[in-house]
Amino acid sequence: MPAPATHRSVMLPCHCLQWSGVLAVLMLAGCGKKESAPDANVLAQGEGWSVRADDFRHWWSTRPGPADSPQARTEALDRLVERATLAAAARQAGLERDPETAAQIDAILIARLQEVRLAPQLAAVKVSDEEVRARYDAQRESAFTQPETVRVALLWFNTRGQQPLVDRYRPRLEQIRAEVIAGGDQFPVAAGFGPAAVGNTEHKASRLIGGDLGWLELRPGSDPWHQTVLDLAAPLQNPGDLSEILAGEDGLFLVRLIERRSAALKPYEAVSAEIRKGLVEEQRKRLQEEFTHRIISQAQPERFPATLAALTNLPNRAGAASPSPQPAAVPVPAPSKPSEH
Repeated sequence: MPAPATHRSVMLPCHCLQWSGVLAVLMLAGCGKKESAPDANVLAQGEGWSVRADDFRHWWSTRPGPADSPQARTEALDRLVERATLAAAARQAGLERDPETAAQIDAILIARLQEVRLAPQLAAVKVSDEEVRARYDAQRESAFTQPETVRVALLWFNTRGQQPLVDRYRPRLEQIRAEVIAGGDQFPVAAGFGPAAVGNTEHKASRLIGGDLGWLELRPGSDPWHQTVLDLAAPLQNPGDLSEILAGEDGLFLVRLIERRSAALKPYEAVSAEIRKGLVEEQRKRLQEEFTHRIISQAQPERFPATLAALTNLPNRAGAASPSPQPAAVPVPAPSKPSEH
């Protein structure tokens, strides 16, 4: 018998429980043939079904209705008889073998199994203060340190690496750079390049707000365009400082520093609750996986790969893209630069 494959635990969403009524109906309808002399716990029966005292008590406790009285009991039993009779008709029609119905019943059973046997383990998961502190210390640099950030304004022209375009736009940026240096209060730092950005940048998202790009993290890994902006901003230390004008493959750039924030470690007290939650989720996920793996390992299900491979007429799968034919290899041209960012 082949060894069982590794399985992932599946925690079912709460909406699966809405089918619990379906499962209860089918269970009621599967209690055996009609008995000639029902025992004391049988309140009603029919061909292939019976309503027992426990069924009635569960219905009574979970359905709103009037206070206990002979009429209330009779009405409740009528509902159970109706449900069981309809379920028996569904079984006789073979609906319990319908794949969708079978999947829904399986989902209900799995959810109930997890509720009874797994949920208490998940609820008992606790994380000590020492574990939280150890995680904080281990990840203080990678997860809990806010990197150095800059807020900058940008003037940019998409020169596409063409020298004639660089020659056309560079004088405009040189003039604005000189005006900002000499302008004093005419170009307040918080306004970036102010109104001068409106007609002197092709970066549409920022042209009406002084070229302000907002806060950017000074860390590698950006696309070339943003990396150029960061490289120009990195040496600028004081609000109002200006970069040199840079011409490159990604365009013509002029950057002004608006504000700079140093890297900062988030205090333990500010992140301890988040760390504790993450550790609890990790432990619960591990318990879920172990729970599923243990049950499947004990069951030792047998699989038939040849039969699976020979299966035909599979319907289209939701969300799956149809395989496209592979084109012949052709030279790949260099990517063109975007006209704006």
